[in-house]
Amino acid sequence: MKITRRKLITSAVGLSAVGAAAVAVKDQLPSVDEAQRMAKAHDALMKLPDLKLYGDEKIAMLLYPGFTALDMVGPNYFLASMMGAKVHLVSATLEPIKTDLGYALVPDTTFADCPEALDVLFVPGGATGTLDAARHAPTLDFVRSRAASAKYITSVCTGSLILGAAGLLKGKRATSHWLVRNELAGFGAIPVDERVVVDGNLYTGAGVSAGLDLGLTLLGQLRGAAYAEAMQLQAEYAPKPPYDAGTPDKSRPELLEALRVMYDNFVQQTRSIASTSAV
Repeated sequence: MKITRRKLITSAVGLSAVGAAAVAVKDQLPSVDEAQRMAKAHDALMKLPDLKLYGDEKIAMLLYPGFTALDMVGPNYFLASMMGAKVHLVSATLEPIKTDLGYALVPDTTFADCPEALDVLFVPGGATGTLDAARHAPTLDFVRSRAASAKYITSVCTGSLILGAAGLLKGKRATSHWLVRNELAGFGAIPVDERVVVDGNLYTGAGVSAGLDLGLTLLGQLRGAAYAEAMQLQAEYAPKPPYDAGTPDKSRPELLEALRVMYDNFVQQTRSIASTSAV
């Protein structure tokens, strides 16, 4: 296979597809010296035994009205960085989808046009929109159909409720946002209090920010630890939050109780969906 100067630069400019896209958009090639430096970095990466630099993974990331953008965007940052991979943003139509905060993301693939054989099926969470999606027959039919042959079935936050409503959690260890994690038992799952829970080909992440952990975990499975570590370094993902109150056991009791009261109706509706789902 002929390796062009552009192709070499694209692969060496960085593990992230963002760098490659920037080169393509500007249509400007670096100098010969810079290209040589990139080639040297590329060669060093290729020598790592646990790194798969290229692939052809097919990934479907579900969009539905009212989903939480960060649930999807975090994992997408890592998964879309894989050179050669194709990420499909999938929804019932190609109309812009409003997130739970009101801004919209644009799908590029419909349920009907999404590839049948997927490497990764991903479902984000949300609040009211997630409950609606968990009751929406076309969405559940799509999730079931693609999960049947997907190598990895994945979710973040309350996205696992949609997997549960689709009948995909039966007998499986799984996690979700802490508010509804224990409600997964109603879908036949075994709730687990961990950031990322792996059970066979089922990968579930806890609340919103755990999407970054899930994305890195999948990246390591698909492309190797070195690829995941390089992308973690590129993203400078080394969290040191200014407050240590991100889990119920670390929260002030009064704050924890306030959130429980605030989302009680959401939990009750989750139980209702679970009770009407075949377990």
